[in-house]
Amino acid sequence: MQSENGQVYLTIHDGIGEIVFNRPEKRNAMNLEMWRDLSQLVAMCATDAAVSVVLVRSADPSVFCAGGDISEFQTLRKDAVTNLAYNRTVKDAVLGLKNLAKPSLAMVSGLCIGGGTEIAVACDLRFCADHTRMGIPPATLGFVYDVAETKMLSDLVGPSRAKDLLFSGRLLHAAEAYQMGLVDRVFADRLLLTETLNYIRLLLNNAQNSIQGCKGIVDALNAGARVDDPRLKQIVDDALDSPQYQEGVRAFLEKRRPNFKKFR
Repeated sequence: MQSENGQVYLTIHDGIGEIVFNRPEKRNAMNLEMWRDLSQLVAMCATDAAVSVVLVRSADPSVFCAGGDISEFQTLRKDAVTNLAYNRTVKDAVLGLKNLAKPSLAMVSGLCIGGGTEIAVACDLRFCADHTRMGIPPATLGFVYDVAETKMLSDLVGPSRAKDLLFSGRLLHAAEAYQMGLVDRVFADRLLLTETLNYIRLLLNNAQNSIQGCKGIVDALNAGARVDDPRLKQIVDDALDSPQYQEGVRAFLEKRRPNFKKFR
């Protein structure tokens, strides 16, 4: 699927749902329509059985996303009242990505600022090119980063580093972003796509019920669930009763690779 003006689109192939930003003339700055499209495409990935892993990337390797389209702020986000509708649309996209049951990965190359970093943080993993620069600049515009997104950032890099990023609005080079835990892997630009797809293929060869179960438990614990929460214990029990578990044990004993693809 592709949005009407082609600024955000989805392609599905080989178990991967690729959500692609494609507004190079504005460095992929997210206008309200793009936020709506992103939310819809994430929802499509959530329900499409052909998608096991979601990859978020840019069509232009020089920029992932330059943030929100500030040219809209004087009309669509001019004060607290108008921000309610705007923020609801953004939150639908960001939390939809954050709460997706399937694993997600942001492949970041070039500039990744403001809303772009927000989108990347909402993904489970972030791989970036060595020339990437990332930052979150609300202090340079006079507004305060939304509460849910602030928590996501703080959970990822820790309170002190989150404050550093939000107070200063400075741009980090890839090496520093990796050092503070904002990104998970850094590759030479020419290797980024290859290494990202290699990693995704690794996930696709594993049991999706295990990946989704582990993601659900980690996210629930991070959100404050107790270790004795019966819902989390049920995830573990369901996996032990699954055909994927039977296939995994059988394959190990038979000294062959398990075939989990037949259970998708």
